[in-house]
Amino acid sequence: MDDAKGRLHGVASRLAVPYSPRVTKTQLGSLLIFAVALASLAACNKTITTIPLSWRNPAYQDTGFKKLFVIGVGRDDGGRRLFEDTFAKALANEGAAAQASWGHLPQSEQLSEEQVRGAIEGGGFDGVLVTRMLSVDQEQEYVEGRTYTVPTTYYGYGYYGYYGASYATVHDPGYFKTNTTFRLETNLYSVATGDLVWSGQSDTLNPESLTDVIDSMTAAVAKKLKEEKLIP
Repeated sequence: MDDAKGRLHGVASRLAVPYSPRVTKTQLGSLLIFAVALASLAACNKTITTIPLSWRNPAYQDTGFKKLFVIGVGRDDGGRRLFEDTFAKALANEGAAAQASWGHLPQSEQLSEEQVRGAIEGGGFDGVLVTRMLSVDQEQEYVEGRTYTVPTTYYGYGYYGYYGASYATVHDPGYFKTNTTFRLETNLYSVATGDLVWSGQSDTLNPESLTDVIDSMTAAVAKKLKEEKLIP
């Protein structure tokens, strides 16, 4: 991805040159090719979160939760607040009522069961979401080169001028990139019984920042809970 970003910067620099009336038709065709390459490279920056593993308690097939208590397990106060607030917002965007735990349990160190239970039961919650980081993995991947054609803007003279100039060949060489995957686990518990109702592991690939991880992961998990009809 670093290599792709470097190439993206180089392409952007070339496209930033002001247009000149003396630019040739060939140069205009090259600019079109570079624009297509730019769009292709920019697409690499979209952060993707998948949920490859999930499980649902068969005893709770028809259970939906009306008010969720969101807990992010971590020792960093700022990171925990950011995660819980973002998750609560993502759940609200899917139609669920949710609150971050830090407003009820401001301490980041491990709390006693009595403290946690008192905050949950006192707030009228019927479900608890607990998320923790499992791992951050890195691996090298070789991206094979590719050759493709793009339309040009110069038609030339006659039918062959149109046909021959309709396509230009572009070759992107192969390169190595490092993929970074953040894997988190989220468990949903019933307050009434204490049972685990749903569990899922999410993989967020090549995020740009911690905020990027949180935004992508919370949106994906909230959408999954909606699909499972665990939230309204």
